[in-house]
Amino acid sequence: IVHALLVAGGGGGAGADGGGGGGGGYLCSPSIAVPGPFPVTVGGGGAGGPAFPGQTVGGTSGNNSVIGCTSAIGGGGGGLSAPCAPSPLGTGSPGGSGGGGGRSNPSLGFPGGCGTAGQGNDGGAGLTDGASFGSGGGGGGAGSAGGDAVPAKAGDGGNGSSASPLSSSTLAGGGGGAKSCGAPGGAAGPGGGGGGGGNPDGPHPSGGSAPGQSGETGDTNTGGGGGGSFTTSVGAAGGSGIVIVKELNKASGVWNLKSQL
Repeated sequence: IVHALLVAGGGGGAGADGGGGGGGGYLCSPSIAVPGPFPVTVGGGGAGGPAFPGQTVGGTSGNNSVIGCTSAIGGGGGGLSAPCAPSPLGTGSPGGSGGGGGRSNPSLGFPGGCGTAGQGNDGGAGLTDGASFGSGGGGGGAGSAGGDAVPAKAGDGGNGSSASPLSSSTLAGGGGGAKSCGAPGGAAGPGGGGGGGGNPDGPHPSGGSAPGQSGETGDTNTGGGGGGSFTTSVGAAGGSGIVIVKELNKASGVWNLKSQL
């Protein structure tokens, strides 16, 4: 019997003013029976969505992390923002934590994706604040939901979690959403999420790599969601997850398992 912490891969952020990726599912199981050799899979992060023009999908959801029959669910991808985005593409994808929603015209914006109970939280909603401008919502994190977009700023990513006694690191934070015009993208959620990109003419985005460019990728082995990106930039990828296993009642039985992308 082992005590295990499973963090799945984070979801990818959407391009073209889209939502941030959700953090990977964060699952601490105090008692998993392993009578013999058992399979372990560490989930990779999801890919970012394509840029405008030609975007057809939002961010890709992350991959599950698995020990035997126990699974942490990959983070949901960020929802696509576009004037003519059909609803299934604009809504953030469900996952361990849900991806942030995109913006749409003429409606206000799409909702974030749902998180998985016991593993993460919902993504924030996108917003349209003008005829052709808007923002993506923040991806949900293991510790809190993603922020909704507001007129002056894209949604922030949800906080990650450090609740497990097996790791003091904050893991599985959400990615920030992207802002289309004149204001910063959403900030990364603590725990590896990437910050959203902003408009080239606006301020430097909070957490983003540079004005008008892609949001930052989720850090490796954190399960952080990737940031959404400005119109002409590809969304950022989510970070790979991690699995930590400790044999019960044996202090020497602790192993960090390398990610398998």
